[in-house]
Amino acid sequence: MNKQIFKLSSLVILVAFLGVTALGQGGHRDQLKEKAKAQKVAYITSQLELTESESQKFWPIYNEYQAEREGVRKAMDVQLSKDMSDKEAEDLMYKVLDNKSKEIDIQKKYIQKMKSAIPARKIAQLFKAEKEFKEKVISHMKERRRDRQQK
Repeated sequence: MNKQIFKLSSLVILVAFLGVTALGQGGHRDQLKEKAKAQKVAYITSQLELTESESQKFWPIYNEYQAEREGVRKAMDVQLSKDMSDKEAEDLMYKVLDNKSKEIDIQKKYIQKMKSAIPARKIAQLFKAEKEFKEKVISHMKERRRDRQQK
């Protein structure tokens, strides 16, 4: 239990440090990305109850996983146009489906890699924790937008 408290307090300090560092470097968008990334690390570490040893093995694998997924997601960022032909629309739909398939293949590949760092039950919890974190971020963004509109 003391290790968990120490680990969580260390992560809080890290999040605070990253926030201050990002402020000094400028770039509001970069600052928000770094803050969100640090909060995601803290959230996932907490939800999966990662030990220090597991964290050291897990995070490099997870970061590779995220980078590969991000590459596929950028390829899925397509622009629809009302002026596109049916053939262009069809090609676009198949491109999106192919990229979704690639993303699933990446997930399968990294499940195997992650099993060398953490137990399968924690990998299963990871997918839930990622979804919950994303929902919390979206909810927070909506709240902030509502607050700004009320002012």
